[in-house]
Amino acid sequence: MRLVSYMAPGFPHSLFECVGEIIGADVSFVETSSGPLPGEDPFATGDAEFGWICSTSYVDLALSAEAPTVKLAGAAWLPDDPGSSGEPVYFGDLVVRPDSPVAGLAELRGRQIGCNDVTSLSGHYALRFAVDDLGENPDDFADLVFTGGHRQSLADLIDGKLDAAVVDSVVRLNSARDDAEVDRLRVVQRLGPWPVQPLVARADLDDQVVAEVADRLLAHADDPALQAELKSASLTGLTRVGPDHYATVNAAMARTRLAS
Repeated sequence: MRLVSYMAPGFPHSLFECVGEIIGADVSFVETSSGPLPGEDPFATGDAEFGWICSTSYVDLALSAEAPTVKLAGAAWLPDDPGSSGEPVYFGDLVVRPDSPVAGLAELRGRQIGCNDVTSLSGHYALRFAVDDLGENPDDFADLVFTGGHRQSLADLIDGKLDAAVVDSVVRLNSARDDAEVDRLRVVQRLGPWPVQPLVARADLDDQVVAEVADRLLAHADDPALQAELKSASLTGLTRVGPDHYATVNAAMARTRLAS
């Protein structure tokens, strides 16, 4: 079996390598996007059986696709964040430097906002949804600067290259543990909560095979090695999730598609 992760380097390579050992899969990484880009779907080409992808990509490839290429494997992680209340949800944290006068999203009109990549929920779509809620056009509201990664967005904000950044809340909290400059950044708004990134399986895989892999991973959730990897990524554990958990993302993206 083959597992491809689109979640590094925001989340450590070693976490997915540990998952790969548990489920018996070779692991590869795509670090240029949070999910497959058009024409680059490893599930459609048969180059991967499992993947860890952003929930927006899951919606695109499964819930809104005419010919789905993935389905949920049934496992997702739990963030170590009081705001998540022990549920498999997270936020797009809108952050500014500590000396910034900005108090919220509306004050960033016309400014430069760092984003992860075009497929990212917490680092792009969450911002678009929030701007839409303001009654503004997301394409005209601000200058969205795609940095290629949440950690890079944080670094560029600290270096003064951006006025704000929208980043994965788990990645921000994890970075803040070891980086005092990240810790000093101000969160002016939490966009969400949104469903966390899921483990997916190729759509044509036998359901029993997929269920066995998910069961194996969840059964090992308390293993010391996996627990250490989860803790190092600011996660507390794993849990089961179903398609209904991603209905909010599907609805928000459908609204965006209708407006375009």
